[in-house]
Amino acid sequence: MIKIKNYQLKKPFISFLPGIAGLFGKPLWSFYANRGQLITSFGYGDKNRAILEFYPANSAYMYERVIGFKTFIKIDGKYYSFFNKANEHQTLFIERDKVAIEELNHELGIKVKITYFTLPNYKIGALSRLVEITNLKENREIEILDGLTQILPSGIDYGGYKAVGNLLQSWMDVLIKKDFAFYKLRGSTDDSTIVKDVVDGNFFISKVNGKVCPLIVDSKKIFKHDTNFQTAHGFIEGFDLNQVTVNQVPSGFVWFRGEIKDKLIVESLYGYANDLNAISELAQLVDGNFLTKKSIENEKLINETIEELDVETNVPILDQYFKQNLLDNLLRGGKPYLFKTKEGEINYHLFSRKHGDPERDYNFFYLEPNYFSQGNGNFRDVLQNRRNDNFFYPDLKEFNIIHFASFIQKDGYNPLSIEGIKFLLDEEKYSPGERVEKYLNQGLSQEEAFNKLKADIYQSTVSFEANFGEGFWGDHFTYFYDLIENYLRVYPDKEKEMLFSKKIPYFQSPVRVKPRNEKTFLEKDGKIRQHHALLHFESSKWSEVKVNVASKILTLILNKYYLLDNKGLGVMYEADKPGWNDALNGLPALFGSGISETIEIYRLTSYFLKALNKYKKDIFVIAPLGKMLEEVKVNQKFESRMVLIEEYRLKTEENLMSLPSELILEKLEIIKKELEKAINTAKNLNDIIPTYLTYEVIEYKKKDSSRSVTPLKYQLKDKLIFLEAPARLLKIIERDEAEELYEKVKKSDLYDALKMYKTSGDLNKYSHELGRIRMFTKGWLERESNFLHMTYKYLFGLLKAGLYQQFYQEIKTNFTCFMDINVYGRSILENSSFIATSNNPDSKNHGRGFVARLSGSTAEALSIYTYLFFGERPFRYIDELEMHFEPIISKTLFKDGKVKVRFYNSYVSYFGDRDIFKEAPNKITIKYKGEIYEVMDGYIKEKFATLVRSGEKLEINVYFK
Repeated sequence: MIKIKNYQLKKPFISFLPGIAGLFGKPLWSFYANRGQLITSFGYGDKNRAILEFYPANSAYMYERVIGFKTFIKIDGKYYSFFNKANEHQTLFIERDKVAIEELNHELGIKVKITYFTLPNYKIGALSRLVEITNLKENREIEILDGLTQILPSGIDYGGYKAVGNLLQSWMDVLIKKDFAFYKLRGSTDDSTIVKDVVDGNFFISKVNGKVCPLIVDSKKIFKHDTNFQTAHGFIEGFDLNQVTVNQVPSGFVWFRGEIKDKLIVESLYGYANDLNAISELAQLVDGNFLTKKSIENEKLINETIEELDVETNVPILDQYFKQNLLDNLLRGGKPYLFKTKEGEINYHLFSRKHGDPERDYNFFYLEPNYFSQGNGNFRDVLQNRRNDNFFYPDLKEFNIIHFASFIQKDGYNPLSIEGIKFLLDEEKYSPGERVEKYLNQGLSQEEAFNKLKADIYQSTVSFEANFGEGFWGDHFTYFYDLIENYLRVYPDKEKEMLFSKKIPYFQSPVRVKPRNEKTFLEKDGKIRQHHALLHFESSKWSEVKVNVASKILTLILNKYYLLDNKGLGVMYEADKPGWNDALNGLPALFGSGISETIEIYRLTSYFLKALNKYKKDIFVIAPLGKMLEEVKVNQKFESRMVLIEEYRLKTEENLMSLPSELILEKLEIIKKELEKAINTAKNLNDIIPTYLTYEVIEYKKKDSSRSVTPLKYQLKDKLIFLEAPARLLKIIERDEAEELYEKVKKSDLYDALKMYKTSGDLNKYSHELGRIRMFTKGWLERESNFLHMTYKYLFGLLKAGLYQQFYQEIKTNFTCFMDINVYGRSILENSSFIATSNNPDSKNHGRGFVARLSGSTAEALSIYTYLFFGERPFRYIDELEMHFEPIISKTLFKDGKVKVRFYNSYVSYFGDRDIFKEAPNKITIKYKGEIYEVMDGYIKEKFATLVRSGEKLEINVYFK
């Protein structure tokens, strides 16, 4: 738990409740700020279905006090609005499953605690609000008015309400029942000849000590003339219940007047439903103890969701930090759930969603408000957040590799938006949530509905869903090998099967990349720039032909190799989008290329060469790709490569040809050497290897009378120094070179006075044409700030390079859990997208975190976790499966000489009193089914290694001298 006293006077921040309701619950999204009574907005699905209006962060901080939750009390002749104004007696409590505030008013002798969480395991989604009013004096009379100032009826979309909110009041209506209020529109709001009835709506349930009390939905009754909703004049003066329920934005308050003894409990639920009977059923459950029990149930649900990660060190805040990272990681990547289908076992990732919140107001998030909830997400985000799944979920196996390999296109690109998984039965496509809802509505019990669902899925085929989205980013492929690498850390004996067994199609987005002479233009100022690189055509589709993972890897290698720039250095950003750093949106126009991508394609090529040398397997590829492989030559010229790849992209034939392994190995050796040469040349361009390069066209040929030109000659212009290339380079260089690079980076402008790392050095000398990054303020967003994803990638690189002491030194100032909460400005257990660095002009923001939680930093943190506690290669295959214990644990982490960690269902305890850095133990003991076995080999052999990996429960003690 994180406790923040006097929270309203601290730096403002936005965070959110997890939005996990369980397999048989329907989640809501809900955002909160450390202002007033916290909740700034909540709803179901997306912004278009807000119950409390969605605002971007800069407005949310302001409007929370205006239209948010309020608690008014009259006692002993005095009136008080709790949490309305900041004071030192107010405290904020942040936990993984809930958030709470408490205020103590000594003068009144009243303490109010309010707890928020989403309703778990129920057929209706709702925000739960539990208000505990404690009396610190003798029994006396009290009057309470508690609730939400504005509730939007269902059916009002985000943009429409912002544009014509005053007009939309004309449709608004509230039905007040005995124990709940129902907020709806009287009909559809479209200006159309088709007019529809509206039957669904939002609801408000509230009781005090389990008893029905009057519900107030007319805000004018409460606030009278105060349109700022600050003072409850009606409540102060006394009001009747003759309410107006139409033609205004309604409220949702409960009114209680009576005796308070020790405590009063106000239980409120705010949610969405399309069935009045279902709301009534829920209201009847509210009995004075319902939300207390549900809060305990919700806490159990969230803890069980992340139970796969469990570690006990001498640093409890670090242990909790890793658990929080797993939670936030799966909120974007999902948690796999095993289903058996007609085509075999698949993993359905639950609870995921595209990141979006008041600080990420540019993203249109979606949290599926259904049973077995899953959401959409961007390819690279989901791919990265699933990178470490194999270390937590034993049923997963190679599924993630197959899933993402399917989306690799013939041109080496991929769709942007991953839409989850659907199932296909009797030509009907469905999701598990839809099917369960159907069976429950037929009167089946949850168990019966679940069994029917599993029976249906067993007869179904699987449909991987995706959409092209907005373009082709240059870096997306770079995360695919990370999946393979982590898979082989756990399943080294399954490599051959992973590469060559499963057959998967190619995804085809409804666009293709244009050739150079169709996307290169002479601008009015005489400059040559690259724009409008994509040609759009029909809808997305899957290829008829299917190939194995090895063939997909070869597809990636060849496409990216052929895209090396005119100097043979970086992989070109030739499809209208840059690489990892989205804010360099102008880079493609400047004929930009990425050294980071060159490093990553080198990693993939090196791995694939090694694997193919081992197995000597011929590979079936689509015929045009095979022809392109045959054309690979030593010192291949840029023009030759470009002609070949542009011709390849125009070929639509899908017949397969078999490539002999000898030919593939020969050509891959050429590619590897070309990539090595490119990386070595890039290292010599600057003291620190540049991440991005830009070029000027200095000679060209006009196509016709139009502005289109064909570039003939380029000149290297900018060599941009960012942290990304060093972070990736650390994965492939020897320790001595890595140490030298580390020292150079620390002495450079990439290292900040706050002892943090920055995305880049000073960008002032570069053109605004680089993109919005050049217009951003220094130390803000992607510009010269501590962008946690890249900083953590760099820290992980230190581990991979063997710089263990340096790693442990750096996390002291770069892991958020070790930061000063008053400087960081939010829960130190929660990552941010970026931290403002000392170059930011606003000194009050230095060291402060912005944009909460759902970022790639959680994936890097979990990768670090697996290396620290499981080692680089925990499972190995040398004639038989072995499990090795070579952790990277600083002596500072040993608690009484011990560190305990969970792997699948087994627990491993390491015993030592010094730094244990990647060395074999001198003794291992194993307890299994009551028997104890002693091992002196420094690793455990196949019998027990297989038991651990299959999810059996073992207790393993590992001793180091």
